[in-house]
Amino acid sequence: MPDPFDPFEPDNDAQPEPIDEEERAALLDDLADLAEFRAALEPRGFRGVVISCPDCEEDHFFGWSLLRENLEHILEHGEPRVHEPAYEPAVDHYVTWDYAKGFVDGVLEGEESGPLRDGWTSPAEAARRLRRALATRGLSEDEVAAVLSEGGLPPGDGAAPA
Repeated sequence: MPDPFDPFEPDNDAQPEPIDEEERAALLDDLADLAEFRAALEPRGFRGVVISCPDCEEDHFFGWSLLRENLEHILEHGEPRVHEPAYEPAVDHYVTWDYAKGFVDGVLEGEESGPLRDGWTSPAEAARRLRRALATRGLSEDEVAAVLSEGGLPPGDGAAPA
């Protein structure tokens, strides 16, 4: 007879609830995102994603393949596998989901728009160069920020131009 208080002993009578279409679509989106994260970050030395677990309140370090397998398992079985934190992971080799998403979005934005002008590869780079040019022409920091805002560019870090 299974011990109802042992979280690692399977309860063969309990059937997971099937995931609904919205959850299924979200998992498929996550799998697509994960493939992009891996393609962009693995060549840069990152081994996977770190996820803060709300159940055990610890960080879980998932290699790219393990996380993909876990997401596929949820799609197939409706629940995640039992998990344990990694033993002494190299934490600098893992990124959060949000970091990976932002990184890939930035890479894709640069690829879609191509160089903005004269080798400017991102709105942040354009804002940095424009900030310097406007400041050398005597505009105050507030005036520079207003021009950048009107142009739809990020305001930058507000540091004095070089």
